[in-house]
Amino acid sequence: MAKQYYLSNNGTHVGPYTHETVLNKIESQEHQWTDYVYDETIGEWLMLVEHPEFAAKLAQRPSVRPGAPLASTPKNTLKEKEWFLLKDGNNYGPFCQLELIQMLQEKALFEYDYVWHSKLPNWKRVAELEEFSPKSIRSMKESNDADVAEIFFRRRHARASYGASLIVHNNKTVFRGQALEISAGGAGVLIDTPNLQPGQSLFLHFQPGNGVPPFNVVCQIVSKQFVKEASSHDAEAVKYGVKFTTLSQSVRESIKNFTTKAA
Repeated sequence: MAKQYYLSNNGTHVGPYTHETVLNKIESQEHQWTDYVYDETIGEWLMLVEHPEFAAKLAQRPSVRPGAPLASTPKNTLKEKEWFLLKDGNNYGPFCQLELIQMLQEKALFEYDYVWHSKLPNWKRVAELEEFSPKSIRSMKESNDADVAEIFFRRRHARASYGASLIVHNNKTVFRGQALEISAGGAGVLIDTPNLQPGQSLFLHFQPGNGVPPFNVVCQIVSKQFVKEASSHDAEAVKYGVKFTTLSQSVRESIKNFTTKAA
């Protein structure tokens, strides 16, 4: 029997579908690469562009690289599919700016990844581009644009403020930290070192807080931001965004319950 998949879009689950049917629905734009697919062998919902089988198919598609001329297109908009993404040596695309912003929200795209469109002279890191700066995204989020509002509403995991002490280990050194926010997929944390980098793996021990029991998790750093602590020493702290890569199902459910209630 062929492997079956379920798709989700705006809270509606449909299927089951075969691999070929899912690809056909993407090609017909009935579904987008930023929609979610459920694979029973993996056991969770993933963005289609993150799913290894579908991402492999996307990487096989011919795509435009810097220096190649593009046909004349209408004036650029947030929904104009003109962006290309470089990950793990593969060239993906085209995507529109809204799709890339949604990938950023879901940690399928990181600030250190490279993107390109026809008006850029070469590949640029996401963090180098004004279109994807925290200020620009915050301004978009506060706008009345329904298309923009939807991508923030469609986050896979609800997030909530969360105060808990942390012990952090990077296989060499132990650091102390503080959680700021949490979701079933990751967290925003302050760690007392500026030397950790996006892409690194960490082991975190969360102390109990806000009804969530103490737990351990292996995670990956996906963002890094320097902030000023409000203290007499005006010490410089570093806020890291981390994506959980190894987390027990029972703890994940506890976090989901907490963030759902907080929301």
